[in-house]
Amino acid sequence: MKEIKFISMTIKELKKKLQVIKNKGFIKTHRANDTGIGKTLEDLLKIKENNLRLPDAGNIELKAKRIDSGSMLTIATKSPLPRGINKILFEKYKYLDKENHYNLHSTVLGSRPNRQSFQSVISGDKLMLKNKYKVKAYWPMSVFDDVLKSKSNKILLVFAETRGERKTANEKFNYSEAYLLSGLNVNKFKTAISKDKLKIDIRIGVYRSGHNKGRYHDHGTAFRIDKRDFLKLFDKYKKII
Repeated sequence: MKEIKFISMTIKELKKKLQVIKNKGFIKTHRANDTGIGKTLEDLLKIKENNLRLPDAGNIELKAKRIDSGSMLTIATKSPLPRGINKILFEKYKYLDKENHYNLHSTVLGSRPNRQSFQSVISGDKLMLKNKYKVKAYWPMSVFDDVLKSKSNKILLVFAETRGERKTANEKFNYSEAYLLSGLNVNKFKTAISKDKLKIDIRIGVYRSGHNKGRYHDHGTAFRIDKRDFLKLFDKYKKII
């Protein structure tokens, strides 16, 4: 088993470093993909691993998350299983938009069916997509492993606003808020689904132009939650900056 190397600093030192980083404003990514947000923060903090040891708080795992408009946090992006099922859902539930293009844009809640009859329901180790045509579509709960599993019992979560095209070399981050979190409560996570705090955004349509015009285009499925509701999934959280 690989040994986890922790970088040591006090909360006061960490807070000072994070404030300096925040004051820099938008910083160009150090890596042109989804992990650029974490890699850039690690470099700015001058740590080689995403782990810290704070003498006054213990071992901490570092996580950085992008904040969408309206303070929404995307905690996972994953099309449902089995593979290719989104195309079947599209054919069953597509509708014409104002520009006469077929779309399936659907925000799925846990408390009730939406206008496409979609509803998210936890069943064992799966999150099922209930629907009137009984198309079997689901996500394994492991899709949330980045949230539900941690190398440490405490997390330093840093939120960043973004500019530029996401997950490319042109993306920039402003690390604007940081929280110390502990005690992720799985029951609170499940309640967030049933109480509509955690929403599923399905975005499927067709290409509007080019040689693929009119052909099926899956824009991706995202699990989104307001950052304030995300913090409440933990038994304890404290704002650092």
